[in-house]
Amino acid sequence: MKLTPDQQAMLDGEQGWPLQIAMQMLTAVGAALDATDMIPVTSTHLVIDGTALGEAGRDFLERLVDEGGRFAIPASINAIAVDRTKADMSTEEHDQIRMLQACEKMGALPSCSCNPFIQGILPTFGEHVAWSESATAPFVNSVLGARTNREGATAVASALTGLAPRCGMHLDKNRHGEILLRVETDISGVDQFSLLGALAGRLAGDRIPVLDGIATTPSTDEYVAFGAAFAIHGAAAMFHVAGITPEAPDIGTAFGGAAPAEEFIIDEAAIAAEHAATANGTAGPVDVVSIGCPHASLDQLRDAEAMLKNGQASRDVTFYIHTNRSTWDAADAEGVIETLTGAGVSVTADNCAVVSYDRVPTGTRLATNSAKMALFARSVSDAEILFGTTADCIAAGITGTWGSGTGNSGTG
Repeated sequence: MKLTPDQQAMLDGEQGWPLQIAMQMLTAVGAALDATDMIPVTSTHLVIDGTALGEAGRDFLERLVDEGGRFAIPASINAIAVDRTKADMSTEEHDQIRMLQACEKMGALPSCSCNPFIQGILPTFGEHVAWSESATAPFVNSVLGARTNREGATAVASALTGLAPRCGMHLDKNRHGEILLRVETDISGVDQFSLLGALAGRLAGDRIPVLDGIATTPSTDEYVAFGAAFAIHGAAAMFHVAGITPEAPDIGTAFGGAAPAEEFIIDEAAIAAEHAATANGTAGPVDVVSIGCPHASLDQLRDAEAMLKNGQASRDVTFYIHTNRSTWDAADAEGVIETLTGAGVSVTADNCAVVSYDRVPTGTRLATNSAKMALFARSVSDAEILFGTTADCIAAGITGTWGSGTGNSGTG
Protein backbone atom coordinates (compact mmCIF):
# COMPACT_ATOMS: atom_id res chain seq x y z
CA MET A 1 0.00 0.00 0.00
CA LYS A 2 1.09 3.54 -0.70
CA LEU A 3 1.27 5.55 2.53
CA THR A 4 1.84 9.25 3.00
CA PRO A 5 4.84 10.30 5.14
CA ASP A 6 2.47 11.03 8.04
CA GLN A 7 0.79 7.63 7.73
CA GLN A 8 4.18 5.91 7.57
CA ALA A 9 5.23 7.76 10.72
CA MET A 10 2.15 6.41 12.47
CA LEU A 11 2.98 2.89 11.33
CA ASP A 12 6.59 3.24 12.47
CA GLY A 13 5.49 4.22 15.98
CA GLU A 14 6.76 7.79 15.77
CA GLN A 15 3.38 9.11 16.92
CA GLY A 16 2.78 6.68 19.76
CA TRP A 17 1.58 3.14 20.31
CA PRO A 18 -2.18 3.75 19.77
CA LEU A 19 -1.62 5.12 16.26
CA GLN A 20 0.95 2.44 15.50
CA ILE A 21 -1.35 -0.44 16.44
CA ALA A 22 -4.18 1.25 14.55
CA MET A 23 -2.10 1.57 11.38
CA GLN A 24 -0.92 -2.02 11.73
CA MET A 25 -4.55 -3.13 11.77
CA LEU A 26 -5.55 -0.94 8.82
CA THR A 27 -2.58 -1.84 6.61
CA ALA A 28 -3.06 -5.54 7.30
CA VAL A 29 -6.69 -5.36 6.22
CA GLY A 30 -5.80 -3.13 3.28
CA ALA A 31 -3.15 -5.54 2.06
CA ALA A 32 -5.56 -8.48 2.31
CA LEU A 33 -8.16 -6.60 0.24
CA ASP A 34 -5.71 -5.18 -2.32
CA ALA A 35 -6.26 -1.58 -1.27
CA THR A 36 -3.97 0.84 -3.07
CA ASP A 37 -3.83 3.40 -0.27
CA MET A 38 -5.74 4.90 2.64
CA ILE A 39 -8.76 7.14 2.28
CA PRO A 40 -9.82 9.79 4.83
CA VAL A 41 -13.06 8.97 6.66
CA THR A 42 -15.21 11.43 8.57
CA SER A 43 -16.90 9.28 11.24
CA THR A 44 -17.01 5.83 12.77
CA HIS A 45 -19.52 3.65 14.59
CA LEU A 46 -18.01 1.26 17.13
CA VAL A 47 -19.16 -2.13 18.44
CA ILE A 48 -17.93 -2.68 22.01
CA ASP A 49 -20.31 -5.40 23.20
CA GLY A 50 -18.74 -6.87 26.32
CA THR A 51 -20.19 -10.33 25.68
CA ALA A 52 -18.15 -10.51 22.49
CA LEU A 53 -14.98 -8.61 23.43
CA GLY A 54 -14.52 -9.93 26.99
CA GLU A 55 -11.59 -8.99 29.21
CA ALA A 56 -9.19 -8.79 26.28
CA GLY A 57 -11.31 -6.11 24.61
CA ARG A 58 -11.63 -4.19 27.87
CA ASP A 59 -7.89 -4.27 28.45
CA PHE A 60 -7.14 -3.17 24.87
CA LEU A 61 -9.46 -0.16 25.02
CA GLU A 62 -8.16 0.90 28.43
CA ARG A 63 -4.57 0.59 27.27
CA LEU A 64 -5.36 2.86 24.33
CA VAL A 65 -6.54 5.46 26.83
CA ASP A 66 -3.53 5.00 29.10
CA GLU A 67 -1.16 5.34 26.13
CA GLY A 68 -2.76 8.63 25.10
CA GLY A 69 -5.09 7.38 22.37
CA ARG A 70 -7.68 9.92 21.24
CA PHE A 71 -10.19 9.66 18.43
CA ALA A 72 -9.43 11.89 15.45
CA ILE A 73 -13.01 11.89 14.09
CA PRO A 74 -16.53 11.60 15.55
CA ALA A 75 -17.33 8.13 16.85
CA SER A 76 -20.72 6.79 17.92
CA ILE A 77 -21.23 3.63 19.99
CA ASN A 78 -23.38 0.62 19.17
CA ALA A 79 -25.82 -0.95 21.61
CA ILE A 80 -24.02 -2.35 24.63
CA ALA A 81 -24.78 -5.35 26.82
CA VAL A 82 -26.24 -3.52 29.82
CA ASP A 83 -28.30 -0.45 30.69
CA ARG A 84 -25.64 2.02 31.85
CA THR A 85 -27.97 3.31 34.61
CA LYS A 86 -28.45 -0.11 36.19
CA ALA A 87 -27.71 -0.03 39.93
CA ASP A 88 -26.49 -3.55 40.68
CA MET A 89 -24.13 -4.94 38.05
CA SER A 90 -22.27 -8.20 37.65
CA THR A 91 -18.54 -8.26 36.98
CA GLU A 92 -19.21 -8.70 33.27
CA GLU A 93 -21.57 -5.73 33.26
CA HIS A 94 -19.02 -3.56 35.07
CA ASP A 95 -16.49 -4.53 32.41
CA GLN A 96 -18.96 -3.39 29.74
CA ILE A 97 -19.28 0.01 31.41
CA ARG A 98 -15.49 0.27 31.62
CA MET A 99 -15.31 -0.28 27.85
CA LEU A 100 -17.86 2.46 27.28
CA GLN A 101 -15.99 4.82 29.59
CA ALA A 102 -12.71 4.13 27.80
CA CYS A 103 -14.28 5.07 24.47
CA GLU A 104 -15.79 8.20 25.98
CA LYS A 105 -12.36 9.22 27.29
CA MET A 106 -11.05 8.94 23.74
CA GLY A 107 -13.86 11.17 22.46
CA ALA A 108 -16.73 8.86 21.52
CA LEU A 109 -20.39 9.80 21.77
CA PRO A 110 -22.14 7.30 24.09
CA SER A 111 -25.06 6.83 21.71
CA CYS A 112 -25.38 3.14 22.61
CA SER A 113 -27.67 2.20 19.75
CA CYS A 114 -27.65 -0.23 16.85
CA ASN A 115 -29.77 2.36 15.07
CA PRO A 116 -27.89 5.69 15.34
CA PHE A 117 -29.92 7.08 12.45
CA ILE A 118 -32.90 7.75 14.75
CA GLN A 119 -30.55 9.90 16.84
CA GLY A 120 -29.76 12.12 13.88
CA ILE A 121 -26.38 10.57 13.09
CA LEU A 122 -26.62 10.60 9.30
CA PRO A 123 -23.59 10.64 6.96
CA THR A 124 -24.25 12.56 3.77
CA PHE A 125 -24.25 11.37 0.17
CA GLY A 126 -20.75 10.44 -1.03
CA GLU A 127 -19.20 10.79 2.43
CA HIS A 128 -16.64 8.12 3.35
CA VAL A 129 -17.06 6.63 6.83
CA ALA A 130 -15.98 3.49 8.71
CA TRP A 131 -18.92 1.94 10.54
CA SER A 132 -19.08 -1.42 12.27
CA GLU A 133 -22.30 -3.27 13.26
CA SER A 134 -23.38 -5.11 10.17
CA ALA A 135 -26.85 -3.56 9.94
CA THR A 136 -25.56 0.01 9.68
CA ALA A 137 -23.64 -0.54 6.43
CA PRO A 138 -26.68 -1.29 4.22
CA PHE A 139 -28.44 1.86 5.46
CA VAL A 140 -25.35 4.06 5.10
CA ASN A 141 -24.52 2.81 1.61
CA SER A 142 -27.98 2.26 0.21
CA VAL A 143 -30.36 4.76 1.77
CA LEU A 144 -27.95 7.64 2.37
CA GLY A 145 -25.49 7.03 -0.45
CA ALA A 146 -22.54 7.47 1.90
CA ARG A 147 -19.77 4.86 1.78
CA THR A 148 -18.59 2.28 4.29
CA ASN A 149 -17.54 -1.34 4.41
CA ARG A 150 -18.91 -3.68 7.05
CA GLU A 151 -16.18 -2.85 9.52
CA GLY A 152 -15.19 -4.78 12.64
CA ALA A 153 -12.44 -3.95 15.10
CA THR A 154 -10.84 -1.79 12.43
CA ALA A 155 -13.50 0.86 13.16
CA VAL A 156 -11.56 1.70 16.34
CA ALA A 157 -8.39 2.02 14.26
CA SER A 158 -10.24 4.34 11.87
CA ALA A 159 -11.48 6.40 14.80
CA LEU A 160 -7.90 6.89 15.99
CA THR A 161 -6.43 7.73 12.58
CA GLY A 162 -9.32 9.12 10.52
CA LEU A 163 -8.39 6.60 7.81
CA ALA A 164 -9.65 3.42 6.16
CA PRO A 165 -8.27 1.24 3.36
CA ARG A 166 -9.50 2.31 -0.08
CA CYS A 167 -11.40 -0.83 -1.04
CA GLY A 168 -14.84 -2.41 -1.16
CA MET A 169 -17.76 0.01 -0.90
CA HIS A 170 -15.43 3.03 -1.11
CA LEU A 171 -14.90 2.28 -4.82
CA ASP A 172 -17.48 3.14 -7.51
CA LYS A 173 -16.96 -0.13 -9.37
CA ASN A 174 -18.01 -2.20 -6.34
CA ARG A 175 -21.33 -0.45 -5.76
CA HIS A 176 -23.31 -1.70 -8.78
CA GLY A 177 -26.13 -4.19 -8.48
CA GLU A 178 -25.46 -7.84 -9.27
CA ILE A 179 -28.81 -9.63 -8.95
CA LEU A 180 -32.39 -8.49 -9.58
CA LEU A 181 -35.21 -9.11 -7.10
CA ARG A 182 -38.62 -8.40 -8.63
CA VAL A 183 -41.05 -7.65 -5.79
CA GLU A 184 -44.55 -8.59 -6.92
CA THR A 185 -46.47 -8.10 -3.69
CA ASP A 186 -47.27 -5.10 -1.52
CA ILE A 187 -44.80 -4.63 1.33
CA SER A 188 -45.48 -2.30 4.23
CA GLY A 189 -44.72 -2.12 7.94
CA VAL A 190 -41.67 -3.00 9.98
CA ASP A 191 -42.50 -6.70 10.09
CA GLN A 192 -43.00 -7.06 6.32
CA PHE A 193 -39.84 -5.13 5.47
CA SER A 194 -37.99 -7.25 8.02
CA LEU A 195 -39.12 -10.44 6.27
CA LEU A 196 -38.26 -8.95 2.87
CA GLY A 197 -34.80 -8.03 4.15
CA ALA A 198 -34.18 -11.55 5.45
CA LEU A 199 -35.22 -13.10 2.15
CA ALA A 200 -33.21 -10.59 0.12
CA GLY A 201 -30.13 -11.21 2.23
CA ARG A 202 -30.35 -14.95 1.79
CA LEU A 203 -30.92 -14.72 -1.97
CA ALA A 204 -28.12 -12.18 -2.42
CA GLY A 205 -25.43 -13.75 -0.26
CA ASP A 206 -22.42 -11.51 -0.86
CA ARG A 207 -23.92 -9.93 -4.01
CA ILE A 208 -25.61 -6.52 -4.19
CA PRO A 209 -29.32 -6.89 -4.99
CA VAL A 210 -31.52 -4.46 -6.89
CA LEU A 211 -35.14 -4.55 -5.74
CA ASP A 212 -37.70 -3.56 -8.37
CA GLY A 213 -41.38 -3.14 -7.58
CA ILE A 214 -41.33 -1.20 -4.29
CA ALA A 215 -43.93 1.43 -5.14
CA THR A 216 -43.59 3.81 -2.20
CA THR A 217 -40.47 5.12 -0.50
CA PRO A 218 -40.07 3.15 2.75
CA SER A 219 -40.07 5.02 6.05
CA THR A 220 -36.85 5.23 8.04
CA ASP A 221 -38.16 2.54 10.42
CA GLU A 222 -38.99 0.26 7.47
CA TYR A 223 -35.58 0.83 5.87
CA VAL A 224 -33.84 0.11 9.19
CA ALA A 225 -35.84 -3.10 9.69
CA PHE A 226 -35.05 -4.24 6.15
CA GLY A 227 -31.32 -3.45 6.50
CA ALA A 228 -30.97 -5.23 9.84
CA ALA A 229 -32.53 -8.45 8.55
CA PHE A 230 -30.70 -8.14 5.22
CA ALA A 231 -27.34 -7.86 6.98
CA ILE A 232 -27.80 -10.77 9.36
CA HIS A 233 -29.00 -13.14 6.62
CA GLY A 234 -26.45 -12.09 3.99
CA ALA A 235 -22.98 -10.64 3.58
CA ALA A 236 -23.53 -7.74 1.19
CA ALA A 237 -23.01 -4.19 2.46
CA MET A 238 -25.45 -2.58 0.05
CA PHE A 239 -28.75 -2.90 -1.80
CA HIS A 240 -30.59 -0.73 -4.33
CA VAL A 241 -34.30 0.00 -4.65
CA ALA A 242 -34.98 0.95 -8.27
CA GLY A 243 -36.42 4.42 -8.62
CA ILE A 244 -35.99 5.19 -4.92
CA THR A 245 -32.49 4.87 -3.44
CA PRO A 246 -30.02 7.57 -4.55
CA GLU A 247 -27.73 5.43 -6.70
CA ALA A 248 -30.61 3.64 -8.45
CA PRO A 249 -32.73 6.20 -10.32
CA ASP A 250 -33.52 3.32 -12.68
CA ILE A 251 -32.58 -0.33 -13.05
CA GLY A 252 -29.93 0.28 -15.72
CA THR A 253 -28.07 2.78 -13.57
CA ALA A 254 -28.27 0.49 -10.54
CA PHE A 255 -26.52 -2.27 -12.52
CA GLY A 256 -23.98 0.10 -14.04
CA GLY A 257 -25.19 -0.83 -17.50
CA ALA A 258 -24.54 -4.55 -17.00
CA ALA A 259 -27.09 -7.36 -16.98
CA PRO A 260 -28.08 -9.00 -13.67
CA ALA A 261 -26.34 -12.29 -12.97
CA GLU A 262 -29.59 -13.76 -11.64
CA GLU A 263 -33.22 -12.74 -11.27
CA PHE A 264 -35.70 -13.79 -8.59
CA ILE A 265 -39.42 -13.19 -8.09
CA ILE A 266 -40.57 -12.23 -4.59
CA ASP A 267 -44.33 -12.65 -4.42
CA GLU A 268 -46.86 -13.13 -1.64
CA ALA A 269 -46.03 -16.84 -1.44
CA ALA A 270 -42.31 -16.08 -1.02
CA ILE A 271 -43.02 -13.69 1.86
CA ALA A 272 -45.34 -16.24 3.46
CA ALA A 273 -42.60 -18.87 3.19
CA GLU A 274 -40.12 -16.47 4.80
CA HIS A 275 -42.59 -15.91 7.63
CA ALA A 276 -42.89 -19.66 8.13
CA ALA A 277 -39.09 -20.00 8.19
CA THR A 278 -38.79 -17.20 10.75
CA ALA A 279 -41.60 -18.28 13.05
CA ASN A 280 -41.46 -21.79 14.47
CA GLY A 281 -44.14 -21.24 17.12
CA THR A 282 -47.85 -22.05 17.06
CA ALA A 283 -50.89 -20.36 18.56
CA GLY A 284 -50.93 -20.43 22.34
CA PRO A 285 -49.36 -18.85 25.43
CA VAL A 286 -46.68 -16.17 25.09
CA ASP A 287 -43.80 -15.84 27.55
CA VAL A 288 -41.92 -12.80 26.18
CA VAL A 289 -42.74 -9.95 23.80
CA SER A 290 -39.72 -8.17 22.33
CA ILE A 291 -40.02 -5.08 20.11
CA GLY A 292 -37.16 -2.78 19.11
CA CYS A 293 -34.40 -4.73 17.39
CA PRO A 294 -33.10 -2.53 15.80
CA HIS A 295 -33.87 0.02 18.51
CA ALA A 296 -37.33 1.55 18.46
CA SER A 297 -37.65 5.14 17.28
CA LEU A 298 -39.65 7.81 19.10
CA ASP A 299 -42.46 7.34 16.58
CA GLN A 300 -42.55 3.62 17.32
CA LEU A 301 -42.71 4.29 21.06
CA ARG A 302 -45.56 6.75 20.51
CA ASP A 303 -47.41 4.17 18.42
CA ALA A 304 -46.96 1.57 21.15
CA GLU A 305 -48.22 4.05 23.73
CA ALA A 306 -51.36 4.69 21.68
CA MET A 307 -52.03 0.95 21.45
CA LEU A 308 -51.46 0.39 25.17
CA LYS A 309 -53.30 3.40 26.61
CA ASN A 310 -56.34 1.29 27.40
CA GLY A 311 -54.52 -2.01 27.85
CA GLN A 312 -52.44 -3.79 30.44
CA ALA A 313 -49.76 -6.39 29.81
CA SER A 314 -50.62 -9.87 31.01
CA ARG A 315 -48.97 -10.85 34.28
CA ASP A 316 -47.78 -13.99 32.53
CA VAL A 317 -45.81 -12.05 29.88
CA THR A 318 -42.45 -10.29 30.09
CA PHE A 319 -42.88 -7.35 27.71
CA TYR A 320 -39.83 -5.49 26.34
CA ILE A 321 -39.47 -2.51 24.04
CA HIS A 322 -35.80 -1.69 23.34
CA THR A 323 -34.45 1.74 22.47
CA ASN A 324 -31.46 3.99 23.14
CA ARG A 325 -31.02 6.34 26.09
CA SER A 326 -31.58 9.60 24.21
CA THR A 327 -34.80 8.34 22.62
CA TRP A 328 -35.87 6.96 26.01
CA ASP A 329 -35.29 10.39 27.57
CA ALA A 330 -37.31 12.15 24.85
CA ALA A 331 -40.16 9.66 25.26
CA ASP A 332 -39.99 10.06 29.03
CA ALA A 333 -40.31 13.85 28.72
CA GLU A 334 -43.51 13.35 26.68
CA GLY A 335 -44.99 10.95 29.22
CA VAL A 336 -44.73 8.01 26.82
CA ILE A 337 -42.50 5.96 29.12
CA GLU A 338 -44.88 6.47 32.04
CA THR A 339 -47.78 5.15 29.99
CA LEU A 340 -45.83 2.15 28.73
CA THR A 341 -44.37 1.18 32.10
CA GLY A 342 -47.76 1.74 33.72
CA ALA A 343 -49.13 -0.80 31.26
CA GLY A 344 -46.50 -3.32 32.33
CA VAL A 345 -43.93 -2.79 29.59
CA SER A 346 -40.20 -2.71 30.36
CA VAL A 347 -38.68 -0.05 28.08
CA THR A 348 -34.96 -0.79 28.03
CA ALA A 349 -32.18 1.58 27.00
CA ASP A 350 -28.67 1.00 25.64
CA ASN A 351 -29.12 -2.72 25.02
CA CYS A 352 -31.44 -5.45 23.77
CA ALA A 353 -32.10 -7.23 27.05
CA VAL A 354 -33.31 -10.47 25.50
CA VAL A 355 -29.94 -11.11 23.86
CA SER A 356 -27.56 -9.50 26.39
CA TYR A 357 -26.81 -10.58 29.95
CA ASP A 358 -30.51 -11.02 30.82
CA ARG A 359 -31.05 -13.90 28.44
CA VAL A 360 -34.41 -15.61 28.30
CA PRO A 361 -34.63 -19.26 29.40
CA THR A 362 -34.22 -21.96 26.79
CA GLY A 363 -37.39 -22.69 24.89
CA THR A 364 -39.13 -19.42 25.74
CA ARG A 365 -42.10 -18.55 23.50
CA LEU A 366 -41.11 -15.12 22.21
CA ALA A 367 -43.26 -12.79 20.11
CA THR A 368 -41.47 -10.22 17.95
CA ASN A 369 -41.83 -8.08 14.82
CA SER A 370 -38.12 -8.36 13.98
CA ALA A 371 -36.50 -11.08 11.88
CA LYS A 372 -33.15 -10.04 13.40
CA MET A 373 -34.44 -10.55 16.95
CA ALA A 374 -36.01 -13.83 15.90
CA LEU A 375 -32.70 -15.18 14.65
CA PHE A 376 -30.80 -13.94 17.72
CA ALA A 377 -33.31 -15.38 20.17
CA ARG A 378 -33.36 -18.76 18.43
CA SER A 379 -29.54 -18.85 18.36
CA VAL A 380 -28.94 -17.65 21.93
CA SER A 381 -31.84 -19.24 23.80
CA ASP A 382 -33.40 -21.72 21.39
CA ALA A 383 -36.55 -19.62 21.73
CA GLU A 384 -39.80 -20.55 20.04
CA ILE A 385 -40.59 -17.60 17.76
CA LEU A 386 -43.99 -16.03 17.14
CA PHE A 387 -43.68 -13.41 14.42
CA GLY A 388 -46.08 -10.66 13.36
CA THR A 389 -46.85 -6.97 13.25
CA THR A 390 -46.22 -4.56 16.10
CA ALA A 391 -49.96 -4.62 16.78
CA ASP A 392 -49.90 -8.44 16.83
CA CYS A 393 -47.09 -8.40 19.39
CA ILE A 394 -48.81 -5.85 21.62
CA ALA A 395 -52.10 -7.74 21.48
CA ALA A 396 -50.25 -10.92 22.49
CA GLY A 397 -48.62 -9.01 25.36
CA ILE A 398 -52.03 -7.92 26.61
CA THR A 399 -53.87 -11.22 26.20
CA GLY A 400 -50.93 -13.48 27.00
CA THR A 401 -51.81 -15.56 23.95
CA TRP A 402 -50.64 -15.67 20.35
CA GLY A 403 -53.50 -16.15 17.90
CA SER A 404 -56.04 -14.51 20.22
CA GLY A 405 -56.77 -11.09 18.78
CA THR A 406 -53.44 -10.96 16.97
CA GLY A 407 -54.64 -11.74 13.48
CA ASN A 408 -52.18 -14.65 13.48
CA SER A 409 -52.78 -18.29 14.22
CA GLY A 410 -51.37 -21.67 13.39
CA THR A 411 -47.72 -21.08 12.58
CA GLY A 412 -47.99 -17.51 14.00
